Amino acid sequence: MIRKIFLLFGLISVAFLREGMAQNSGEEWIKVYFNMPAGTEFSEGNHEWDLIGTLESLIDSAKTSVDLNIYDLEHPRVAYALVRAKERGVRIRIVTDNHNRDDSREVDAEMWKVLGSAGIISIDDDGDVYWETGNIEDNNLVNAGADMHNKFAVIDYLSPSKNDDIVWTGSTNLTYTGAYNTNNVVVIKDDEVAQVYIEEFNQMWGSEGSMPDPSQSLFHKDKRDVSKHIFDVNGTKIEIYFAPINRDKSKPSISDRLVNLIKEEAQTDIKFQAFSITPNIPLSKAMWEASSTGEIKLEGVIDPAFYSRYRNAGDIWGSPEARLSNRMILPAKETRKLHHKVMLIDAENPDPDDVAVVVTGSYNFSNNAEFNNDENILIIYSDEIAEQYAADFSGALLRAKEEMEAPAPPVDQNKWYSIYAIRDGGFFEIEILPGFGYPVRLLGVDVPSIFAGEDSSEYFSGPAAEYLRNLVEGRKVKVKGAGKEAPESWYGAFRAYVEVDYDGNSLPLNQTMLKNGYGVYSRYYAQHPDSVAAFQSYQSAAQEAKEGMWRYPDKVGTIVPRLKEAGKGDVAEVVYPININTADQATLQLLPGIGEAYAKRIIEYREQNGGFKSINELMKIRGIGEKRLQRLRPVVTI
Repeated sequence: MIRKIFLLFGLISVAFLREGMAQNSGEEWIKVYFNMPAGTEFSEGNHEWDLIGTLESLIDSAKTSVDLNIYDLEHPRVAYALVRAKERGVRIRIVTDNHNRDDSREVDAEMWKVLGSAGIISIDDDGDVYWETGNIEDNNLVNAGADMHNKFAVIDYLSPSKNDDIVWTGSTNLTYTGAYNTNNVVVIKDDEVAQVYIEEFNQMWGSEGSMPDPSQSLFHKDKRDVSKHIFDVNGTKIEIYFAPINRDKSKPSISDRLVNLIKEEAQTDIKFQAFSITPNIPLSKAMWEASSTGEIKLEGVIDPAFYSRYRNAGDIWGSPEARLSNRMILPAKETRKLHHKVMLIDAENPDPDDVAVVVTGSYNFSNNAEFNNDENILIIYSDEIAEQYAADFSGALLRAKEEMEAPAPPVDQNKWYSIYAIRDGGFFEIEILPGFGYPVRLLGVDVPSIFAGEDSSEYFSGPAAEYLRNLVEGRKVKVKGAGKEAPESWYGAFRAYVEVDYDGNSLPLNQTMLKNGYGVYSRYYAQHPDSVAAFQSYQSAAQEAKEGMWRYPDKVGTIVPRLKEAGKGDVAEVVYPININTADQATLQLLPGIGEAYAKRIIEYREQNGGFKSINELMKIRGIGEKRLQRLRPVVTI
């Protein structure tokens, strides 16, 4: 079982990247990087890598220019690398997505303050220009409702030497959580590849110069096709395409290309890792049909948020047939999101004349990516690169099978962490970084769970959840392990002794839950020897005093209806927000004003319409109007 600390600030990895660039400065190359462990049978390749550092080091090495086209920019390491480059006289141009320019968020406001103070100008896909003075030039481009979903940068395109041109791309957003999501990075040193990425960038920037021109900016369906799609990078064939399809359909369809790729290349196996992969798109149908005869093995791992949607809707990826015979499609079990957009073809083919194919980039396998969003995708024909992606896939598959654990984020047992979310009486999340909560369970204590099954809970789980919420909500906590080390992560959660900053006083949470009858002693996982006897005595004292659950000792450990427990003391709040695309009927009935009839209507609507695309769609449910929607809005998500 893997329990090692997940290193995000890999200075060693950055040094190796720089060293590799120096050693290969006169030739073209492709390098790929992953931030999660490979399968246990693989030991080579750039795995468990600092993906933010791959771009940071390239920016720090830039001599003439950095052109960054990124969906979401919030990581301070990248911001300060851009500032350092600007101070060296490097030209910096940035294109972002307007939906992620939210100055009400502290991390966003700080980002644009840092960049603006350094004189760095940017433009978003609404045509809004963020000038170095702090002024925002407001524009409204056509089709700004789509996403500028690219993640790429071109380094030193302005250099007089073609040997300096480097492209950074892949699936990694430059956010705090991007380093924790399961991602990959592709770095290509090739002047022709850099040329087409610059052509794509300049369309969005609106000019070839230092200043953006929103009157000439083109995004989404208004973009033209770039000049070239097929390249030879030091003997490796690659294809590069940009989405979406434009209005006159003069650009190649990525969907059509991927479907034809399967028909042309697949002989033995297809593997994919997907944040989302819409079941009814041509690509999904092509993979399903290719594996229908049993001759081609189909394996896939899908982010659980989307997998559960497909399963609940009875779509192919969540069907029983997706786990039979030569097919194995599973929900991911990663540290956070599985954010890949990767497909491998014939990675297991033993024929030396058959070259394996890798598909990667920012292009989600969805209609939005094909028809609306700005995306880029690479098709790489290389056994060597496919082997590295196959190693990464093997790790994800082992974790999905629960044969290998995803690495936990680093945690400092001397740091006070804010509470990110409360799930039930023994399960809450601490905020590791803005927007990223990681689960914590109480070491040595087994607290009744609200969700013991599809429609049931453990006795006293409702009062336990409310009691814990009253103790920790709005406060900060420290999490500690059995010894002097940080807590260990088991099955996707820290098992910890928790100390609460309770109005300036230190409150030991584990002991408090036991002493007041809101849990029973648990002997599992590594515990401090002194706590074992103490915890057992706390439970015995609570039993004798008939505290909490011990008022009815015969009911302890029994299963009761979920709604019965959740109805005690408004405990339903601890399970919010509820995902209306995945929640079952009993969970939906926890929502304010939603009874059995409304819950059934919500489920019927999402099954008929492929899920909710926005929370406002709830008003299409008979009986839900504006007033009821306002009650629901704070406690639901899609």
